[in-house]
Amino acid sequence: MVQTVGVARLVRDAVGLSYEEAGQGSPPLVFVHGLACHRGFWPEQVKHFSGQHRVVAVDLRGHGGSDAPEQRYTIQALADDVRWMCTQLGVQRPVVVGHSLGGLVALEVAAAQPGQVRAVAMVDSVLLPSGDRAGFVRELVTALRSAEGHRALREYYTTFFGPDDDRARMAWILGEVEGTPTHVTSSILEESITSWDDAEALARCQVPLLYLDASTPNADLARAATLRPQLVVGRTIGSGHFSPCEVPQQINAMLARFLAVGLER
Repeated sequence: MVQTVGVARLVRDAVGLSYEEAGQGSPPLVFVHGLACHRGFWPEQVKHFSGQHRVVAVDLRGHGGSDAPEQRYTIQALADDVRWMCTQLGVQRPVVVGHSLGGLVALEVAAAQPGQVRAVAMVDSVLLPSGDRAGFVRELVTALRSAEGHRALREYYTTFFGPDDDRARMAWILGEVEGTPTHVTSSILEESITSWDDAEALARCQVPLLYLDASTPNADLARAATLRPQLVVGRTIGSGHFSPCEVPQQINAMLARFLAVGLER
């Protein structure tokens, strides 16, 4: 029987952090959304896994129902919030599942405190990107901090969809994205190229790691495998970047298999 706590809120140093919780069972699963998204991007995963697992879906600081103070938003700080929330909620050794930015946060959670995390699953996160990623991000940050910041973010996100993605869902996602303050999105993007090292985090990660690729140019998985030889890779079909929303059955099936056979790698 699924037990649902619903939407709740914790306060850390005067900053409210929202989350929702459902289900019972081990290992617990913590779902972390992407940049400019929120816990509502995981409905099919929460529904599917809460039948057998305790499931917590968080709103990162600056997103969704959580507070958005004017401050630096580093990957490390976001990961520390997630660790703190798990401690407050008594979520012991969860599998942390992150989409996009959430995957980086999940990786940092595991890299910083490997004994507190059972495993990590990253869904189409930007990982060891090729090309001039830093130059592109600097230009985007400048645009986000202009008077047309929300429009710049929306235009950037329109490139995330595949030809087979549902148009109504695309419109909903773009509308939700525009609701995130640009001081949050610009800071996270800036910090992702100045204060966080994905290669170093991969090398520090000592727990089982799954990467679910959406066939986007977001990750150099061959290089990632040299840094983390036990990396397990899956690939979705017929979806753009927002695969947890677009093809939830594929995501759920691969996550379930990872939980069944991949946690001891």
